[in-house]
Amino acid sequence: MSPQTIDATTAEKRLAVKAARQRIDERELERAIYQAANHAGLSQRQISDIVGIHSQATVQRILRRLTDDPSLLEETPAEIIDRRAAGMIDDHEMMERLLNWKYSFGGVVRIDGVATDAYTTGDWDDIEMAFYRGLLSDEEFQRLATRHLKSMGSGARR
Repeated sequence: MSPQTIDATTAEKRLAVKAARQRIDERELERAIYQAANHAGLSQRQISDIVGIHSQATVQRILRRLTDDPSLLEETPAEIIDRRAAGMIDDHEMMERLLNWKYSFGGVVRIDGVATDAYTTGDWDDIEMAFYRGLLSDEEFQRLATRHLKSMGSGARR
């Protein structure tokens, strides 16, 4: 089948797989950059030269962002879902991991008790977005929602 003759469904599936893989690769590259700088002692210039797609300034921004918020280094439900979409894990492994996740839930930011127009996301937002984007089936979403309904007020995180 030539690239010009694929149907829309096949094209959508290919795009979803490639996009999921790219998101995973970007997260893994950022983790590797952080480890190279903070654990192996490589300079930003060395990292930039090795990576080849990021300037030293971009490496510096990545390191600053990850240093300011180390939780960005942790795996997220969105990444687990992307791993399934990319074919790196199967449906069962994805659901096991998501069903056992301790979710945090987003909410409106309050300053001195007054609600602002800002929203802080939580892990559960990853589940909702994946469902809306078609990365989780109705059944998968329902299983996750049923399982975690009781923990909605806990704010516990893995």
